[in-house]
Amino acid sequence: MSNLGTMLVQLMNVRVAGTPTFMPGADQKRNHCMVTVICNRGKKPETQEEMSDEITLNFWGKYADFAAKYLDTGREINVEGELRSHRHQTGQVNPTTGKPIIERRVEILVNRCFFGKDSMKELSARVNAKIAGLKGTGRIPMDAIITAEELLAVNRPDAGDYNPVLAAQTGRYGNARVWVKGVGFLGNGVAAPTTTSNTGIDALTAQVAALQAQLKAAAVGADVNPFVPAA
Repeated sequence: MSNLGTMLVQLMNVRVAGTPTFMPGADQKRNHCMVTVICNRGKKPETQEEMSDEITLNFWGKYADFAAKYLDTGREINVEGELRSHRHQTGQVNPTTGKPIIERRVEILVNRCFFGKDSMKELSARVNAKIAGLKGTGRIPMDAIITAEELLAVNRPDAGDYNPVLAAQTGRYGNARVWVKGVGFLGNGVAAPTTTSNTGIDALTAQVAALQAQLKAAAVGADVNPFVPAA
């Protein structure tokens, strides 16, 4: 994998597409989260068909934890980062030339990320004004207790730190799927640890130790990744 160039970019009002993928590191600085966003490019003049691109965002360190916990499908965000172009060996061979097939990928290393559009305060003010207007016209009973905060409330995952035991059980960290080098996506056929007996506690301890060993081995043996920020 070789780096081909870097430039600063801004993405405004792009939407998260699909489920983020979180890859825990040996420590928080090495945590990595990949998020795909849809970037609109306007409409085709001939057909008025919407044009869009899928772009992969790479979050590292504390931003990886933020992305896993708070970014989910449909979330609108603004991003500042560095455009990274690199070559990727697919593992396939061209049947005609016998040479390895190499793809060029363009991704973004995220430096800053913000939620898009209106703030919750602005949305709440508008919705409360609408509720008051509907009560004034009789469309909502005057004695009805309805607030914008209740209508706009979103159930979000607990904002705790990454927990390898919980990830092994659920396969998730916040909104993200968890992928571990040498193991793959957690929760796909991974037996959930049990604590119903002393034997279960011993098995749980062993599983945690195994996961920690895999993470350390992956950190030591991993190739240098151009997306990892300098220490």
